[in-house]
Amino acid sequence: MRTTLDIDDDLLAALLDRHPGSSKTEAIEAALRAYLADDAVSRLRRLAGGFGVDDVSATMRAHDRRS
Repeated sequence: MRTTLDIDDDLLAALLDRHPGSSKTEAIEAALRAYLADDAVSRLRRLAGGFGVDDVSATMRAHDRRS
């Protein structure tokens, strides 16, 4: 997709320094991929949580003894 963007010159220069030999398009696509990958991990971490587990082993053992 062709898109026209107004990107800060210093920001783009810093990005290109980190991606030597890459075109502007390749460097921006790499930066977008890295951002999206990092964001996906962050979103998964925010979704992760704890949940309670009831220990029913004593109840089950008592039930097994009665049977």
